Amino acid sequence: MIRFFIKIALLLLPCLGFSQGNDPGFVRISMDTIANEFYYDYNYQQDSTDSGSDKYQEMVLQVGKRHSKFTSVNKLLSDSLMIAFKDLDLIVAVNKVASGTKGSPVRTLCKYYVYKNYPIKGQINFIGDLGAKTSLSVNEKPSFNWKHVEGDTTILTYSCLKATCSYGGRDYIAWFTPDIPISDGPYKFSGLPGLIVRIADTHNEHIFQLYKVKNSGNNREMFFIEDNYLSESTPKGYTKAFKRYVSSLYMKYGGNPNLQHNSPDGESRMLRNIRAKNNFIERY
Repeated sequence: MIRFFIKIALLLLPCLGFSQGNDPGFVRISMDTIANEFYYDYNYQQDSTDSGSDKYQEMVLQVGKRHSKFTSVNKLLSDSLMIAFKDLDLIVAVNKVASGTKGSPVRTLCKYYVYKNYPIKGQINFIGDLGAKTSLSVNEKPSFNWKHVEGDTTILTYSCLKATCSYGGRDYIAWFTPDIPISDGPYKFSGLPGLIVRIADTHNEHIFQLYKVKNSGNNREMFFIEDNYLSESTPKGYTKAFKRYVSSLYMKYGGNPNLQHNSPDGESRMLRNIRAKNNFIERY
């Protein structure tokens, strides 16, 4: 299994942050110190045509004094490992990253960062990876036009109120708590008088729910990760690029003689999984 991982890693080195010259492939910039971390369960339907194609990713919202950062827990882990091993020989580094993430419950499925109020207050900076040597940056100031509606509930002992909005081609129902007076939330969502503890689209295809709160008192740094292969885009442009990327993977790995599979139907299963990635959170 580790040999198969290394073969894939060698094909996608820039995605892992390594190159033959041991260039880490990105720049890490200190942007703030972490005051609080909010951990979310993210459950989403990967294939829009298959309600049984649910996937899971553990996500974290890091909140500082001026900025916030939202990404997957596994991506934070892989970033740390890549920094730690960036000066090692390529194959040694890949093996160490593989060993370091071996105990992770799931792979890094959500390969993006969402920065709020960085570098400009009120602005959201979304950076998403799309394969080797391709990362897109989307800067926007979205207007969610929140509507407060009647309803209340309790989540993780927090008293929550209800609100709705529309964004990226979907309608959402959110629960937020004034008990945590931070106007932020998972993914790009923010702007309510309290932390968003749960938000889901009305078809329950994308669901974020808070499950743990961690206060940071040791002045840990919050980092902005700037990829060397970064290009500017728009929300609509990124969604289109994501679809093209999935199509290119299907063409690239179908019938590829350099890939060895563990079972006779390994290639067909891999291609089905690639084809199923058709339900990105934003749709245009």
